[in-house]
Amino acid sequence: MVKEFENIQVSTLMEFVDEVSKHDTRIDRCKVHAARTIVFISLVAILCGYKTWEDIACFGSVRKSFFEEYLGKLDSVPSEDTIRRFFALIKPEAFEEVYRVWLSEVFRMRRSRESGERIVAIDGKELRAASSADGSPLRIVSAYAVEDGLSLGQVCITEKSNEIPAAQQLVEDLDISGCILTADAMHCQKKTVEAIVKGKGDYFIFVKGNQEKLRSRIELCVQEARLHRRRNNDYAEVVEHEHRKKAVTRTCIAIGEPLYLGGMWQQWAGIRSFGVVRSLRHENGRPVTEERVFISSLAMDARRFIDISRMHWGIENGLHWRLDAIFDEDSSRKKRNAERNFSLMRKLALTMLSKDDTIKKTKRKQMIASLDDGYLHKILTMCDVIL
Repeated sequence: MVKEFENIQVSTLMEFVDEVSKHDTRIDRCKVHAARTIVFISLVAILCGYKTWEDIACFGSVRKSFFEEYLGKLDSVPSEDTIRRFFALIKPEAFEEVYRVWLSEVFRMRRSRESGERIVAIDGKELRAASSADGSPLRIVSAYAVEDGLSLGQVCITEKSNEIPAAQQLVEDLDISGCILTADAMHCQKKTVEAIVKGKGDYFIFVKGNQEKLRSRIELCVQEARLHRRRNNDYAEVVEHEHRKKAVTRTCIAIGEPLYLGGMWQQWAGIRSFGVVRSLRHENGRPVTEERVFISSLAMDARRFIDISRMHWGIENGLHWRLDAIFDEDSSRKKRNAERNFSLMRKLALTMLSKDDTIKKTKRKQMIASLDDGYLHKILTMCDVIL
């Protein structure tokens, strides 16, 4: 976490709203509506399924009496132009840090209650309709705690850059101690694993053509290991049933001696094991196989590596897909700062909705929350209880 924000204390929803309000950059004569009013109404509206500035303003106007229970007497509610201008002016970096403080506290409390290392997946997502400063689609790299369903933070990819430095920055900014970070082959970079180890975390990262020498060496070692499999924890095979009861056989051969990589092992900070995870499924009656080479700072345990490799894709299903399916993120035409800030609001709303397990479908939760004050109060209250 960035040092200048380490003294922030955020443990309730309203404390989060108040902390964000401190970063209001509007000039005083334009502050007809308090920043906390704009943030709170917008967040609740997004939680209830409203996506545009116009819809948020309309929802706030219709449900004015509800918001007064949290905000006190309101002479009026913000218009769509006021809401749009606020999110366009507030600095995403400030908004992001307040968000991280709150979510990191939630994550810390969960880790203290539940033993074991947590899986944090890192991956990028392009917001196709939204645009950055140069007019290109906005792209954001996120860190997602898979088991907890929490988006811990995000970094926007700057102009003339790519996901790699953005991911490295995210790793350096977050408290990853005691976590296992997973990433696809793009992030198989020496600086990335060094940052993870420096942050007292572990890593499990896939390897592809961007590290051809490393990949080739691992594949050669694995070919030799196949002849001696089922010794210790170097081999595991499981059969799992995925979508529509399709059976998937996953096999892992792991090697726990980095010296087999020759001189390359010294180039990868903290490396303790490497290997291959192989999946076999049948599509249209034909077998389809896929092999993924990996390196890890964890001790050799093939069965565990199968679980981690599968859980990495939780960021696609648990975060990216849900942002599109539930909040229509790919259709958003907001621009620059407004979209970056709104992206955080979507992730926060998604986290809040996931706390209630009495209703299965998230869109149904949104519909009920928009119609039933009692259920909406429950969702908002649960955000404080989880701490």
